[in-house]
Amino acid sequence: MVANTPSVISALITPMDEGREVDVHALEKLVEYEIGHGADGFYCCGSSGEGLLLSPDERKLVVDTVASVTEGKVPFYAHTGSLGTREAIALSVHAQERGAQAVSLIPPIYYHYSQAEVEQYYADVTDSVDIGVIVYNIPQFTGISFSKDSAIMRNENIVGIKHTSMNLYDLERLGQAFPDKTLFNGFDEIYLYSLTAGAQSTIGTTVNVCPKLFKAIRADFIQGEIEKAQEKQHLLNTFVESLVQEGIFPAVKYAMTYLGASSGPCRKPFKPLDEKGKRRVELAVKKLERYL
Repeated sequence: MVANTPSVISALITPMDEGREVDVHALEKLVEYEIGHGADGFYCCGSSGEGLLLSPDERKLVVDTVASVTEGKVPFYAHTGSLGTREAIALSVHAQERGAQAVSLIPPIYYHYSQAEVEQYYADVTDSVDIGVIVYNIPQFTGISFSKDSAIMRNENIVGIKHTSMNLYDLERLGQAFPDKTLFNGFDEIYLYSLTAGAQSTIGTTVNVCPKLFKAIRADFIQGEIEKAQEKQHLLNTFVESLVQEGIFPAVKYAMTYLGASSGPCRKPFKPLDEKGKRRVELAVKKLERYL
């Protein structure tokens, strides 16, 4: 099961070498760096980790590496969503064997499956592992949205939802309908507001860079210092906005390289940052100096 405790989880990027192959040594160093800077855990092979651009063997390699570094320190979750059920099950079983606290899956995409087929996809995975499954709700990428009325949410082996959606009403309704399931916020730019809607945890791309800022927002929220929390959320949003303008995933990888955790480029078809883009990312990072 997934602990219902507040946590700031890094949506872990996947370091690549200059040939755009997974750089295991850099990944080990990155995980160690982020633990040292306050990350409460890791969500690997998701959108930020370029999971759908990795082969199944590469996704297993990432999980193996994260498992070896995090063992006994912090939990990790593995995104195992795939185009087909067979591969999703294989990746999920592997993640369980390597000690993942839970697996998380986007729904199957491209073929416009029926609701019953999507639900069966999740059911087949939950039947294949003995750890919890987290629904990854990211409708802007998948075209499929989950809410409290989604039948799969009633599956007792679905232990939470990663809600990467601006619809905080749906998040609040999910929390009221399923109080025993963990609500993970998935959009960094609404972190504070997701807490007011009932999110217990967050899984974020820019957590790679500044977990301390997320924790400061959470601390202010818990203490009822809402104006202070809003000021910090504004700072985070300015940072997010700057990176989005450059391309969020290449920009975060460069930000981590700039901070000393070499992460390389994103896999094609993502384009690398040009020199002007790199300078703009550096400037954005410097504005977060207090929380690095």
